[in-house]
Amino acid sequence: MTVPRLYLSVNGCLCPRSEPDPAWGDVAKASINIEYGDGHASTRDVRWAPRLITALDSLLMQYGVELVWLTSWNEFDATRQLLVPELHGLAGGRMLDVTTPPKRPGRTDGETGLWKSQRIEEDQNVPAPFIWIDDADVELHGQKVLNATLETPSLLIPPHSAVGITVDDIALMRIWLEQLP
Repeated sequence: MTVPRLYLSVNGCLCPRSEPDPAWGDVAKASINIEYGDGHASTRDVRWAPRLITALDSLLMQYGVELVWLTSWNEFDATRQLLVPELHGLAGGRMLDVTTPPKRPGRTDGETGLWKSQRIEEDQNVPAPFIWIDDADVELHGQKVLNATLETPSLLIPPHSAVGITVDDIALMRIWLEQLP
């Protein structure tokens, strides 16, 4: 069997816009400064549930899932270089390119997430079962991805951006992974 992939977004998923699902318990917080060069920088205040990170690490290990970062945090490798050390988990993972504009003539993407669906389609040129977790773009572009990957087992999860990935989402992923051939 091909190694399943987890396409994972940060904002609204790992790091919710409000407080994580209360079922996770304790909440951790950090302010992360991203340097863009030429004196430009931004600070992102993030919060997450350490038990969620542990649950995801366990899931990845138990089922041999490849972590694929699919987030605007990939710019300047901020995901792996700045966020992951704060999370104390989810180390490594492959990043899909965020800096290359989508290859759609006459269209701009901005923050609409179209680039994410395009990156999944490109990555699925080598098909593998996959889970895609994104608070906004699964709903916006999930059907497009499903249509492009009809023969590939997939699970799309659109967490509510205020609470991010829930305990129930992890349970759903476990059930889905158990059913893979």
